[in-house]
Amino acid sequence: MNKVKLFDNALKYHNITKKEFSQKSEIPYDTVAGWKRNGSVPNFAFVLLKKIAFTENPRRHQLRLKAMPIKLTDGLKKEIQVAFWGKNYEVSYILKEVRRGNVAFVKPFFENLFYGDVLKILPIKAIEKLLPTIDELFKEQTVLFWRNVVKMYREGGVKVA
Repeated sequence: MNKVKLFDNALKYHNITKKEFSQKSEIPYDTVAGWKRNGSVPNFAFVLLKKIAFTENPRRHQLRLKAMPIKLTDGLKKEIQVAFWGKNYEVSYILKEVRRGNVAFVKPFFENLFYGDVLKILPIKAIEKLLPTIDELFKEQTVLFWRNVVKMYREGGVKVA
C-alpha cells in the first residue's frame, strides 16, 4: 500500500478531513492536497496526524485500539524468572497467579520488574483488579503510583498540546 492511500485511510480512520489536518498542523492546504498529486506523503505527516488525533480525544483513540494478545519476548520471560529466582515456576504459572492476586506472587512481581515491563506484561484492567492487593502489600507511595498509572490510562493521559 502506498503512502498516499495509507495517509488517506488514516485520515478517514480518525474522522479528520484534509482541510482540518492542514489547519491544525498549520501546513497549507495546497501542500496537503499536493501530496496526492505527487504520489508521496512525508513521514512527518503521519506523526502530526497521530498527535492531532490523540490531542482531540485521547480516550476515544484508546478505545478504538484492539486489545492484542500479549506476546512475551525471551527477555521479558527471563526478567519474570529472575523476579522469582530460586523458585522453579513456569512463566505462565507466575502470570496466572499474579492475575489471580496471589500475594506471594504479586509482591515480587511488582517489586522486581520495571514499570514499563509490568505494563507490557499486564493489561491495565489486570492492574486495576490488583489495586486492592497492591494496597495491602506496598507503601503508600507505590500504591499511589499504580493508582495514578491506572487513572492516567483511563482518563487518556496527560493532554498533549
